[in-house]
Amino acid sequence: MYKSLHPSCVGIKTEGFEQLLALAKKHGFGAVGYNPLNLESEGIDMFMALDLMGQYGVIISDFGLPIDITSKEAFNAGFPKLEKTARAAAKLGVHRCSTWMYSFSNSLDFAENFKFHTSMFRLIAEVLREYDILFGVEFLGPKTIMADGKYPFIHTLEGMLALCDAVGTGNIGLLLDSHHCYSSGLAGGEFAKYLRSERDIALVHINDSKPGQPLDEIPDFPRFYPGEPGAGANDLSGFLQALKDINYTGPVAVEPFSEGLKGKGNDEIAGIIATSFLEHGF
Repeated sequence: MYKSLHPSCVGIKTEGFEQLLALAKKHGFGAVGYNPLNLESEGIDMFMALDLMGQYGVIISDFGLPIDITSKEAFNAGFPKLEKTARAAAKLGVHRCSTWMYSFSNSLDFAENFKFHTSMFRLIAEVLREYDILFGVEFLGPKTIMADGKYPFIHTLEGMLALCDAVGTGNIGLLLDSHHCYSSGLAGGEFAKYLRSERDIALVHINDSKPGQPLDEIPDFPRFYPGEPGAGANDLSGFLQALKDINYTGPVAVEPFSEGLKGKGNDEIAGIIATSFLEHGF
């Protein structure tokens, strides 16, 4: 596995693709999360992008799903752009895509929602499979999120894997997030007992929670970067060791949504995130 710098996850605002690559290289990241279609707005073609990645020794590890999946209408409106994004990603050697899904619905009961997501994810995964792209979906672990909805939905690793099996395309797995694992009852490396192979994971996010909170009361926010003052609820060293034990070879990004990073410059943020990896044996 390798470290990836995701600017949107840590509050980094760069002036462009090359600046992001330079920042990643400076702080020891081998990859960045980036939507390949953003290159068009910068006037960077595929050959230029590949050349820049070669110069800096930094690759694009993954991209976010360019579709809103919160409703059938939003999905139908955004679906046509998926193939263009996937084709551009494949040309750049990017073979991982991810998104997240709500753990409740106000209009669909569990069975209806399962059918809706299975159908939608199958259409997405089939397009991505044509370009050899692994699709990861993040479940939301905190039970406090489900309190906002009428009908609870999938909020555990087991449930998410069952949905992936129902999709059945062979290229859909997890965006595995340490906070969501912990808040759903899987601390440290306990998640590993449910996995069948390394391909069950498309992308990993690490972050931490505040100690001392009852499991049923853990909120989605705030979250902390590894080693941040006030953090320490989860065993992140055990979480990372479990990834090593299952021979996970993909990207790992820090996604803290941290108040402690607000107001800091790009260089300082990247340095803090790089150090947070080192403090947990990465």
